[in-house]
Amino acid sequence: MNLYDSKTSPSRTIITSEGGKSASRTKHLIKLDRGQRRLLPIELERLNMFPDNITLHPNVSNAERGFLMGNALVVGVVERFRNILIRKLSK
Repeated sequence: MNLYDSKTSPSRTIITSEGGKSASRTKHLIKLDRGQRRLLPIELERLNMFPDNITLHPNVSNAERGFLMGNALVVGVVERFRNILIRKLSK
């Protein structure tokens, strides 16, 4: 697995270790001209097809928001499969 995520390719799976402060090979990193950065909570929400800032709450840290996105299902993908199945089965 590459250390850095590609900005032009599909993302790999977000897992619960996305949260937390310690370094990890499972965290999404983006390479910048001068260093690197982790994905922001809003970017993780978008990868999971959730509305922006759905995990934003005054009592929830950014690390916890990352954990929440790693523990979530990509509902939009499941919904698309459901729609295909409904169309196929209703014929």
